[in-house]
Amino acid sequence: MQKTLLVYNIFSSGISSKLINGVLKTLEGKGFYVDKIGTSRIGEASEKIKNYLKDQSKTINMVIAVGGDGIINEAVNALAFTKIPLGIIPRGTGNAFAKDRKIPFKVKKAIEVFKTENVKEIDLGLVNDTKYYLMMCSCGFDVKAIASLNPGLKKKFKILAYVYHGIKAFFTYKPVELIMRVSGENVLCKGYFCIASNVRSYGVPMLQIAPEASIDDGLLDICVFMNKGKISFIASILAIFVKMHINFKNVFYIKTASEVIIEQDYAKDSKGGRQVAPLVQIDGDVYCSLPVKIKVKNKALNIFLP
Repeated sequence: MQKTLLVYNIFSSGISSKLINGVLKTLEGKGFYVDKIGTSRIGEASEKIKNYLKDQSKTINMVIAVGGDGIINEAVNALAFTKIPLGIIPRGTGNAFAKDRKIPFKVKKAIEVFKTENVKEIDLGLVNDTKYYLMMCSCGFDVKAIASLNPGLKKKFKILAYVYHGIKAFFTYKPVELIMRVSGENVLCKGYFCIASNVRSYGVPMLQIAPEASIDDGLLDICVFMNKGKISFIASILAIFVKMHINFKNVFYIKTASEVIIEQDYAKDSKGGRQVAPLVQIDGDVYCSLPVKIKVKNKALNIFLP
């Protein structure tokens, strides 16, 4: 009997009582004993999972997150270094991680992955020693798109809402020069868009911004776009689809196990005063503003993967 904690956001796109009841019925039919936690606000899932794990009267063999990248990230932050494996049933808007790792979207097929032989130990990124991420941390025009995303449009139009806000942000974003340092390796790079990735793709499998990334190699893949010109940036973006962008002169790419520091280049502020610090996103949600320190934590999470 697998003792399982099922976690989901009751207001998330794609979540309904019918779906959750169907998931429970399928799990119980396969011998899982399930407790469930419904959440309604950002951060609540992580808090409730942690509190559940602290309760000495309760023991579980695994946690299942039903939803998208947001609730998956919350589960990750509760389960890091606990050895309790995370299972995923994709039901979000973007589902970037599920697409990257080819996790089935049909409930029954997703549940078939929850077998001992499918548990993998994977790396996590860690930002400012406070927040883990499963996929990527980035700073640039993409974060403006994420920050301006209307929840109503996101729920109604799903991935099209991301496309709309992405295009809008691209043409309205005023590039801010960033400084990226890799501690202990004497690496310094300046650019206008920076990503520290643990997976190959960004959002969709075809957009492999970190084509050499591996989720369990103990390394983060750093990609910096150094040119702020829109034409040059468009060319680099198009090259991502054929994995050629890392060969461009205006794109810096490195794999590292060392701490990465990203900060704003205030020397470029022509007015002499400090600009508003650029925002930083983690796994598709705005988390903080620059500066940030990013580390890789090797074998930090147990997770069911096909």
